[in-house]
Amino acid sequence: MTWTTFSQQPRAAELLHHSLRNDRLAHAYLFTGPKGAGKKQMALHLAKSLFCQEKEADACGACLSCRRIEAGNHPDITVITPDGASIKIDQIRHLQKEMAMRAVESIHKVYILEHVDKMTTQAANSLLKFLEEPPAGVIAMLLTEQSHAILPTILSRCQIIHFSPLSAEAIAEKLVLEGVSAGMARIASHITSNLEEARVLSQAEWFAQLRNVMIQLVQECKQHNSSALYTIHDMLQKSDKIKEELPLFLDLLILWLRDILYVQVDRHAHLINSDQQDVLQGQALIWTKAELLHGIDLVMETKNRIERNANAQLALERLVLQIQEG
Repeated sequence: MTWTTFSQQPRAAELLHHSLRNDRLAHAYLFTGPKGAGKKQMALHLAKSLFCQEKEADACGACLSCRRIEAGNHPDITVITPDGASIKIDQIRHLQKEMAMRAVESIHKVYILEHVDKMTTQAANSLLKFLEEPPAGVIAMLLTEQSHAILPTILSRCQIIHFSPLSAEAIAEKLVLEGVSAGMARIASHITSNLEEARVLSQAEWFAQLRNVMIQLVQECKQHNSSALYTIHDMLQKSDKIKEELPLFLDLLILWLRDILYVQVDRHAHLINSDQQDVLQGQALIWTKAELLHGIDLVMETKNRIERNANAQLALERLVLQIQEG
């Protein structure tokens, strides 16, 4: 991996690469952005680029230093994660001792602090003092999804680098490379912008079941009988996991109804459920555009109702009846 590999975060990669090439790295960075945006991956790449034995201002990924960093056992790099629910003062004190020691393999020492917003007050104050008077050659990378939860005095001592959410296309591409089917990868990537969450969803049996039930329910809604109500009852009785994920079920339903609209207006390239084109084609013949638009509004209302703790079964039954009434 090289700096050019970070195509989804080009501004962050170029800024760090330029600073490294010109020997103008800050002593402390704050990487802020959503989970799964690649903050830790880029922090590790910067560390590799500092220590790489083969490339200048970049990382080969194959030399001993790069491999040791990847394995988490380089003597001049320390990674700290929350101990339980928070980063504690003892962890920061230990970090300070580690960073005060002479570097083993270069002039640099690096520490990466994950979820820095989860520090205790004592730990945050201790880190602040450390940031104010950093030892020579020490570079800090603080990672967070919640920069607003960090002391302003800490923020003021860091160069802040913003990470954007990964695009749905980028997430789907990564999942396909990992062996996930293109259809499931595309759906999961439009449900969440978090790569790890998308990976879990795309590989979960319950998620596939949830989608199958959703497709069945859409078909039954146009039959104007009680079969859709029986499907809802069975779904809620048979799986606690599905019951917990009803907002996700409704998100899938919105995407499906939108896909039927795309089929009707011949925008097949925009389909999310692209692996179900035959089913979508069939359903596009029995739904009108007005019904689909009204149905999407009803699903959104139902999702809001369930998230406000309405009875799930009653809310879903009401949704079906409203759709059937047109």
